[in-house]
Amino acid sequence: MSFVSAFIQRVLNRVENAASREQIRRLRSAGSGIVLGRGVKIEHPECVSLGDRVHLNDHCWLSVLTENRETGNPTMTLQPELRIGDGCYIGRFGTLACINRVILGRDVMISDRVFIGDAVHGFARSDLPVRDQYLTSKGSVEIGDGTWIGIGVSILPNVAIGRNCVIGANSVVTRDVPDFCVVAGNPAKVIRSIAESS
Repeated sequence: MSFVSAFIQRVLNRVENAASREQIRRLRSAGSGIVLGRGVKIEHPECVSLGDRVHLNDHCWLSVLTENRETGNPTMTLQPELRIGDGCYIGRFGTLACINRVILGRDVMISDRVFIGDAVHGFARSDLPVRDQYLTSKGSVEIGDGTWIGIGVSILPNVAIGRNCVIGANSVVTRDVPDFCVVAGNPAKVIRSIAESS
């Protein structure tokens, strides 16, 4: 690597570190030891809480909306809450979309390219494009302590996943998952239980 390239890389690293510190500073609450990878984007950080030792890998997106809009109708004010517990890891290109409530317990491990969202785009009106209609949330998303979510998983609104679960790669989770279960598929179904160790 040439001197110029090395210099440019150092400058880019400093800019990225400063941007990460600024995003952490603006959070609703922030624990210690938070790591933000390159290109992490946190919208409305005032609605986001990160615990100790949370690691958001490169290009994670915490998409939090405080207003819900539909063409020709009044804007609705939202009060979202996105909370990520101590020791959580979210892989590259992970997206958490929140207009209502998304809660991750402690030590949740999320692989790359996972989508977790508590809302969907409305599509009931034929006179408007989908993007111009209100978002709707059927309920919050909650993920229990110690759960592992495989690569490419989608977790949809109004879902509670228990403690120490395993969600198989590319699964689409549309309903609650009990503690200590392995689920997979589209829609995801329980494959087996994991014995709880005392």
